[in-house]
Amino acid sequence: MDSLADLNIPLSPGQALERLLLESWMVAGLALKLWSYLGLGWKWLVQVYRLVLYALFLLPGFLQMIYYYYTSPSVKRSVIYGRKPRQRLDLYVPKNAAAGELPVVIFVTGGAWTIGYKAWGALLGRRLCEAGVIVACLDYRNFPQGSALDMLEDVNTGIAWVLRKVQRYGGNPDQVWLVGQSAGGQLAMLALLSQAAQAATGQAVLGGAPLWHPSCLSGFVGVSGAYDLEGLAAHLHRRGLYKNLLDTIMSIDGQVAYELLSPLHAARNPPPNLAAFMPPVLLMHGTTDKSVPVASSLLLSDALTAAGVESSVQLLPGKTHTDLLLEDALGGGRDVLSDSILACITGREDVSDHPSMCPKLLVRLAGCVCPF
Repeated sequence: MDSLADLNIPLSPGQALERLLLESWMVAGLALKLWSYLGLGWKWLVQVYRLVLYALFLLPGFLQMIYYYYTSPSVKRSVIYGRKPRQRLDLYVPKNAAAGELPVVIFVTGGAWTIGYKAWGALLGRRLCEAGVIVACLDYRNFPQGSALDMLEDVNTGIAWVLRKVQRYGGNPDQVWLVGQSAGGQLAMLALLSQAAQAATGQAVLGGAPLWHPSCLSGFVGVSGAYDLEGLAAHLHRRGLYKNLLDTIMSIDGQVAYELLSPLHAARNPPPNLAAFMPPVLLMHGTTDKSVPVASSLLLSDALTAAGVESSVQLLPGKTHTDLLLEDALGGGRDVLSDSILACITGREDVSDHPSMCPKLLVRLAGCVCPF
């Protein structure tokens, strides 16, 4: 995989335009296929209408971020981390990165496993980058281009690439945090649990390929994560949002596999000594999240704690599913997500005017031995 370095070479304007047209055509085809799964039910149409209005409302902030994303010298877009479709990532590299030894955040974005894209992490990437943190925002295949196992493979491949390569960009491989939001929280946590289970048992685990060692991580931060897939399916059904789509995404060989793909189920059925290979975990969740019930984070934290893993939950009153990633950052007020991540990295609670509820995520830094 090291030979991938020669794939990250600048494209000519003609090559860039050709790639853009090919990818646009592919996305259009996948969108039509996805729409065929959703059907034309009125509740989905209402949700699409609300999404359009929401995007228009935030458009001024989005335009500023688009300008930053495409013009900032700190953003290295579409770095190739694997040979399969969409195995790309965006790197946000601070100006002082040449000095080396900067902390690193790997961010796995959400998007309901269907509309996830690496650029959704631009707000978080910019804020952390300006604070002296290297951020890698992973892209991964979405449904219907890829299955849940394909997405896990992409996430594992991206994490392994960052652990191997980030030092050349000025990052410290012994100070790497994994952050996952919504669907990305499910994928990132399941990847971590699978790798920890493999390290604990010495046996291959579903969703644990390619291999990387969980001792390389200093901590995990989950944001509005969908860790309880069975509970999420029931929640969607109650809202009339046709859980058949989730059934299809979370299938293996044509069979619905919520248990096998649910981080909650994995945490409730851990192998012996799992905790020895797990970093500390912080789960953040808004109390008014209507997309993923807050119980998802509470149940996972309880299961991790029962397995001996250091875990805590940060409940945020009045916050919705997207507040932490989008509205807080665009609104000009306190950016709770960035502040909490920075508090985890620095070990300080004075990164903002409010105390952080982050657990002690630095306790294992000195003892982290990365095999790469």
